[in-house]
Amino acid sequence: MRKKVVKVTKITKILKVSEILDDILSDVPDEELLEKYGLGWQQLEKVYCKLFYGGFLGKDQLRRRTRLRAGKATSHIPLADIEDPGRIYECLICGYTSALHFSACPRCRQINLRRLTRKSARVIDASHRAIHAAASS
Repeated sequence: MRKKVVKVTKITKILKVSEILDDILSDVPDEELLEKYGLGWQQLEKVYCKLFYGGFLGKDQLRRRTRLRAGKATSHIPLADIEDPGRIYECLICGYTSALHFSACPRCRQINLRRLTRKSARVIDASHRAIHAAASS
């Protein structure tokens, strides 16, 4: 007798950006957001990331959300990833570097996340110095 294999597909929730953004900007606590939209903590983290990288939320709003949670966990707010001073993102197509993650390179306009690398600032600085030294000699 053959066993049936049941695959569970993930459920995609569709949220209206204007609704959740209004709630976030009007300082609705994260616990209420979870309940209102039926989200988990990881899903809320993805919402914050998508709103930030989509240009709907800025660093200041994310900092304010972190301050509102004084004494509570803030790991779902991606501010540490956004402001990590030791990391720089580099487009491997044209060499553009930025402290902020980008999906489309501002210089060459290529959208290819597989060619976007996250390196430490020291590694990139050393490689740029070596390139400039070789070019000037």
